[in-house]
Amino acid sequence: MTGTPSSISDYLRTYGPSLSERVLQQFPALHTPGDEPWPALARLKRRPFPAQTLAIMGIVKRWQESRSAAAIAECGTGKTLISLGSVFTSANGRPFTCLVMAPPQLGEKWARECFLTVPGVRVFLIDGVRNGLGSNGFAGVNEVRLRNGRVIREGLRTTLSDLRLAKTHRSALARWRAQVQAPSIWIVSRERAKLGYFWRHAYRTPSSGPYQGNVVNPDTGQPVILGDDQLRRSDFRKIKFAETVLADGPNGRKPFFSPLWQADNAKIHRMAPIEFIRRYLDGFFDYGIADEVHELKSGETAQGNALGTLAAACDRTVVLTGTLLGGYADELFMILYRLDPRAMKGDGFDYGESGIRQFAETYGVLEKVTTIEPSDNACSKAKATTTVKRRP
Repeated sequence: MTGTPSSISDYLRTYGPSLSERVLQQFPALHTPGDEPWPALARLKRRPFPAQTLAIMGIVKRWQESRSAAAIAECGTGKTLISLGSVFTSANGRPFTCLVMAPPQLGEKWARECFLTVPGVRVFLIDGVRNGLGSNGFAGVNEVRLRNGRVIREGLRTTLSDLRLAKTHRSALARWRAQVQAPSIWIVSRERAKLGYFWRHAYRTPSSGPYQGNVVNPDTGQPVILGDDQLRRSDFRKIKFAETVLADGPNGRKPFFSPLWQADNAKIHRMAPIEFIRRYLDGFFDYGIADEVHELKSGETAQGNALGTLAAACDRTVVLTGTLLGGYADELFMILYRLDPRAMKGDGFDYGESGIRQFAETYGVLEKVTTIEPSDNACSKAKATTTVKRRP
């Protein structure tokens, strides 16, 4: 065909080979179809298809360069098998610990896939960190097994509070590996993973003294200044307030963070499992898997923050999705920042609205619309309004 292409189809038909060569030159594949897969891959219970093998080895080799990877594929392509195969191959068949965060309706499906894919695996469901039983009638960490195609809770029962204890071993992980000498996978619903305690405001109102009737910080006994005014009881509604108390002279106390809220001991006593893992089981999990990650692209949400906590608590992380973004570049920002904040910071993107704007300007399309309103009379200037809209 000669002349200028008249459509996208003609353009790709004409320049497709050149474009593909350019892409491969700029972004060389980590694993090509001609490369030999690692021997551990052959030990899986289910043999992956060639395309799945290619994806598995790509993730494994990506983990050699970075702590995070992603498997983006349509429904039915076997993303669960790809992620489990990647973990097993990366561990070279040795015992490992893996934390899976999945939608609540897919917990038992994930457990079944683990049993059908990974040889010798032991699977555990995290049913919460709380006093008493949860809404499903269980609490703590419960082992599950596959019986006649059904996933039932049977076997080892423990708690995250007990798992964090090293006891007579070098570390909590060493104690676990001495107790369970097999690949072990923990599955937690992302709804349950972020479910923590109820909170209430924490402040005092002196009945005497110079600040009688005022709201004061319990840590300092001083009023809390917000801008040019001080906080009042009417300001404490559904918003958490906190204060950074500055140093008291060169030889006085050091600056510290003082929250004006606390756990409500009159309600359910529980802690978000993912927050407990980040705080007390850091380094316990070798691998982390986050399923349907496109649903965690929002900003300051508990489930979205759980993704960042998962990536920080696990040595290697892989995220799975069939629709990574809905057409706008900035939908990737929070996912990428939660997976590798150091790389995003190194690329010049700050966390928050300013970073999202920079990211959209770099990788997306922004449309600037300027509206000029006519002047009301001959003595006034026209009013110009500029609006920036994002485009697919």
